[in-house]
Amino acid sequence: MKIFLDDQGNDERRSWAPEDWRRAINFLEFKELVEEALRTGEVIEAISFDNDLGDGEKDGWEVLKWLSETHPEMMESGPELSVHSANPEGRKALEHHIDFWRRNYKEMGEAKSRPDPWAEIKIK
Repeated sequence: MKIFLDDQGNDERRSWAPEDWRRAINFLEFKELVEEALRTGEVIEAISFDNDLGDGEKDGWEVLKWLSETHPEMMESGPELSVHSANPEGRKALEHHIDFWRRNYKEMGEAKSRPDPWAEIKIK
């Protein structure tokens, strides 16, 4: 499965999304596609992110953050992650989170398996 996250996936820009990619226009649709892939055992080969997903919706970097924190193990299989957002700040945030996830997915997976990893931090 290849996922194309863009709020304008159902309008005149729909044609610019690759034909063989599944489209999600917001977080809920994205989450449904990820859960479908996990439920059926389908490999997520690639994800392309837009950042600005419309008023009242999560930004693309927030969707990516959810994915990396909820399913850090997904990075082990190495889906191709790309950014097609025209927003320079959004692109920067997405690229930062992609880089962080790639470098830290093992540690994120270990933290996910502990009941309360934040409680382990000692504040002086």
